[in-house]
Amino acid sequence: MKKILKENLIIRNSFKLPFSGSEIWGEELDGLNIYTDVVIDKFLRDMVTIRKPSSPGLIAIHLNETLVEENLVNIIVTELKKAENSVQKVVFVGLNRTSQKLMKSSMEILGISFVYAFINDYEKAKEWLVDKKR
Repeated sequence: MKKILKENLIIRNSFKLPFSGSEIWGEELDGLNIYTDVVIDKFLRDMVTIRKPSSPGLIAIHLNETLVEENLVNIIVTELKKAENSVQKVVFVGLNRTSQKLMKSSMEILGISFVYAFINDYEKAKEWLVDKKR
């Protein structure tokens, strides 16, 4: 991952996305590089929306080109656990193998009840979310 200056970060808005007859929440945390503080701040602010009953229960968390280490993993998983009643499925997009292992381990420790997956292609991730068979 190429390091970029903090002032050059592009922080994209997260959004509801109609997709294939369903609605997905796109949690856009990609491209935030090594700036974990920025990622955490944005994620915690977005969790206020995710917890609302009107928010989609299908969530794509886009983390491509963002450093994902244990501290960030623990915060993400803990916050998702708190919102477990409104979360149906979560797909993590753009995680490397090490980050996937950390995420999976944290999910198992906290006893997450919703279905989750790791997919690196954003389009395939959206398709997985709306697939009723999974």
